[in-house]
Amino acid sequence: MRSLRRLLLVALLLTIGVAAAISTLLSYAASRNEAKELFDAKLAQSARVLQALVGHRLDQMQAQTKAVVVSVPELDIEGDGDDLATDDGHAYETKLAFLVYAENGARLLQSNNAPAEFSKPERPGFARQRLGDTIWRTFALHRAGGRWYLVAERDDIRSELAAEIAVGTALPPLLALPIIAVLIVLVVNRATRFIARVADEVEARPADQLHPIDVKAAPQELTGLIQSINRLFLRVQATLEHEKRFTADAAHELRTPISAIKLHAQNLAEGKDQAARDASSRGLRAGIDRCERLVSQLLELARLERGALKLEAQSLDLGAVIRQVIADLAPEAHRRNIELAFSGDSSCLVSGDPVLLAVLARNLIENAIRHGPAEAAVDIALQRERASVLLLVEDQGPGIDQRQRELVFHRFHREPDATGPGSGIGLSIVRRVAELHKASIELGEGSGGKGLRVQVRFPVAREA
Repeated sequence: MRSLRRLLLVALLLTIGVAAAISTLLSYAASRNEAKELFDAKLAQSARVLQALVGHRLDQMQAQTKAVVVSVPELDIEGDGDDLATDDGHAYETKLAFLVYAENGARLLQSNNAPAEFSKPERPGFARQRLGDTIWRTFALHRAGGRWYLVAERDDIRSELAAEIAVGTALPPLLALPIIAVLIVLVVNRATRFIARVADEVEARPADQLHPIDVKAAPQELTGLIQSINRLFLRVQATLEHEKRFTADAAHELRTPISAIKLHAQNLAEGKDQAARDASSRGLRAGIDRCERLVSQLLELARLERGALKLEAQSLDLGAVIRQVIADLAPEAHRRNIELAFSGDSSCLVSGDPVLLAVLARNLIENAIRHGPAEAAVDIALQRERASVLLLVEDQGPGIDQRQRELVFHRFHREPDATGPGSGIGLSIVRRVAELHKASIELGEGSGGKGLRVQVRFPVAREA
């Protein structure tokens, strides 16, 4: 599992390290170049100072045939920095040499450490000369009268001094890297401490503790995540409470048919005559049928309410779905001598799931069969309107009081004076399926003020 803390630390430390390395290399190279430019400037300046100091004196020594040698003391000193400087001079003086040439190439003046291999320059300016294993950096100055002033410096000393200057410039950022790394670790630990605290808090919670996480101490970047988790907690809590209520309601509703089944089974076992046993057998079958229907409706409602049934929408003829449901329920209607009358416009296309639409139609028509009087009729109609398709189911039963019409969509709600079999779940299923199909549902009085009329209005399917 990837660690955000480790990712931040590695990314930041690598970034700082690479940046510091690149900066150090660039600084080192730039410092070396700058140092060498300064050394070149010093050479040129030294040549000018040499010309200014000795030029006039050399004019007075025209007849001299032997070069004047200026002694540069050799100081046997080891160390670096200030250790190389004494009251008598500097240990690196012997690494510098100067010469003055006449126009004919004769040496007029030189330091005692000037190599004998040096000759009169061919052109003024900077140059490099290799003498054996030693490379010299030189600057030649040509003045009126043909005199040449040459100042030379050993290249290895220049490189050594330039490297020391460059290292002194580039080293501080590298020395600061450990301090920066420690600060980065401290900052990242502090930044991720809240995440670790929230993780520990959630881990320590019992399964039923779903109260929101406090976002007051959360960094701004994590506030959205914490709020999303809190909303998830609320949804989970609502789902759990819904499941608890559903389980309690289902247990309560199942208790009655199960008790009836148990009673009929006892009567069947203890019946003294065939007529009593036949009656108990019929009651037992009816109780089992009711229990089976109740369980089926409970499962359908549970899947609908928790979103387990996904809407597989397709353009379909709602009339074909209704006719199939009527055919399936015809035996039940026949047992009560109820006529299922269907009338519908052709091509009533809606966008929906055929299975769920069949569930909706079956519950509406089945309710009408069960709650209407025997030897009556249930009217089912489909009407095509401009932007919708209207499904009507009308029975001749007792109807529902206007004040109770909203309540019947609640789970397990039954009218106080209801006499037919039922669990109070059917219309809850109908409403949920209607919501999934963006359909509206309305309850009203049947024809002539009798019975119940249910109308469901679906959006018409868009033509391809």
